[in-house]
Amino acid sequence: MDELEIHDYLRRALESAGGQFSELSFSHNDHDDELDEAGTFLTDRPLTPIKPEEKEKRVESCKINVTNTNLKLKQIKAQKASRLVSDACEQMKSNNLLLAHAKLTKAISMKADNANYYMLRGECCLQLCDFNNAITNYQHAIQISPEIIGEWEERLAYIYFLHSQILYDEQDYVGALCQVNNALQYRPEKYSYLCRRIAYIFALKQHKTCLELVEKLLESHEEAELYILRARLNKLFGYITKCFYDVHRALDLDPNSVQAQDIVDELNKSAEDCRTVAVNQALNGNITEAISKITVSIDTNPTVAEYTVFRGTLLRQQGQYDEAIDDFMTALTKTGEDSEAYSNALRQLVLTYNDFAVECYTKGYYEEAISLLDQAIKRERNEKGFYMNRGDSFRMIGYLSFALADYQQALELDPHDWIIISRISLVHHQYGIKEYTNKRYAEAEKCFTTAITCNSKIAQYYISRAWSRFMQKHLPAARADLIRALYLDSTIEEGIMLAARLYPNQNIESILNAKSSQKTISQMQELVAGEAPTTSQEPVVLSSNTLAHEPLAEENIAQFTSWMDQYKESNNAVKTILQTKLGLSQPVPKVLTHNKINQKSNVTCSWMKKYFDSQTPNSVR
Repeated sequence: MDELEIHDYLRRALESAGGQFSELSFSHNDHDDELDEAGTFLTDRPLTPIKPEEKEKRVESCKINVTNTNLKLKQIKAQKASRLVSDACEQMKSNNLLLAHAKLTKAISMKADNANYYMLRGECCLQLCDFNNAITNYQHAIQISPEIIGEWEERLAYIYFLHSQILYDEQDYVGALCQVNNALQYRPEKYSYLCRRIAYIFALKQHKTCLELVEKLLESHEEAELYILRARLNKLFGYITKCFYDVHRALDLDPNSVQAQDIVDELNKSAEDCRTVAVNQALNGNITEAISKITVSIDTNPTVAEYTVFRGTLLRQQGQYDEAIDDFMTALTKTGEDSEAYSNALRQLVLTYNDFAVECYTKGYYEEAISLLDQAIKRERNEKGFYMNRGDSFRMIGYLSFALADYQQALELDPHDWIIISRISLVHHQYGIKEYTNKRYAEAEKCFTTAITCNSKIAQYYISRAWSRFMQKHLPAARADLIRALYLDSTIEEGIMLAARLYPNQNIESILNAKSSQKTISQMQELVAGEAPTTSQEPVVLSSNTLAHEPLAEENIAQFTSWMDQYKESNNAVKTILQTKLGLSQPVPKVLTHNKINQKSNVTCSWMKKYFDSQTPNSVR
């Protein structure tokens, strides 16, 4: 039996049942999805042959009928699916999620091309915490309706994000990181997703990667929680100072942040503990260990000026002047001018400049010493020791006028200081040497007289003046100076040479015992007894420079006069300001001093060389 005969058989069967072949009847039960049968039929009519023309018509009619039937079935299924979805929504509202899921599944089986059904089933799975199926349903919905992909991708990314949080709570950090990365594929700029990824990486102890991500995220989002996280990472890597600034930045953004305040308290306690250890180490003489500990305190809390001042003081004791100066300068920027820490830092700074200058002086770097003392005097103009040291440095490079100006400034601060007066006398003596070498003997005599007026207990001064008087043919005055010098030091070589000229064929003893010498000796005895310095004062030493680089007198005096006018003007202004400040409470700074020249060891006649032999200072106190 061919296809046409089968269709003809079906047609006659339906006609015998009282229906038409093109109009099928269906019955629907709300509680059952199956269709009723069209009915049974019985026929005993014989089959008759069909003509070709009629056969073609029947085939066309059959195809039309099948299409109509399929459309009818689709409509029925769509209606049924719609009712199931409506019921599922009601069940979801009543929190009957399992029944709602079953109805949605049945609806999808009837109408699988509706993206909304998949979306609803995805939401149902999400509420059931079935994240994998929820994701699958949303992905299917996106495939079906790509035209509304934006809205549903946002929801899908959120599901991935929720799933990552669940996995994180279950300590499945790798899975959590995988899920949040999936969420970032749909929403790569979402701040909350980026933060969660950083948290998962931190949990995986991939700290370096975590720090890089935090720094990148901070470029676009300044949030307190990010600064707190970076502070913890910096602390973990040992970047304590960065940790300090990060946590304070977090407090600026969120003053009520408990986590940030806890970190600050921890850092402050750690810094103070290290400072205590540093103090104990310094008292025990372990300066290196003390510096190491106080450095930790500074790194932990870099805003405390006292820590920096303490380290600078320790570095100064170690002779590390550059580092000490840097610390004191830093400390000055950390506190106000009215604070005690500022005063201590400033005092330690000028003392360090002075100590550094003394170190340079002892090594022969006089210009560097002058530069350092300039910095000290710029900040503290009432310390006589600074002027004395700078004066010594000027004197060593031959600038006697500047040296004399510094000594006179120091004398203004302490008019009764014998050491300052002795240095002034030394400068005048050196001026006399210069005049003598230039054969200006009268001028040299005046300079030597001024030196003797300042300090009348130096034998060399009298010998120098005696030679200048001898060259001017003032022999009685020259003999008187020679006797004074021999009374103070009978072994001075130049005095012996001069005695051979002034007292031919007489020895030193006979010269001193002569009746004509007794009056002069008596005057010297009274002078030495009445004006002798106390034992605590340092003896005066003659200049150790040769005056080889000293400028001409006229140029030097003009330069000195101009400089002195400017100096006094600025110094008076500074004095007025400093009158309102407290006096110096720290120990007196180091002052350059010299040992007395051993005249016995000086066997060379300095006048024959036109200057005294130079001798480097032996010690610095």
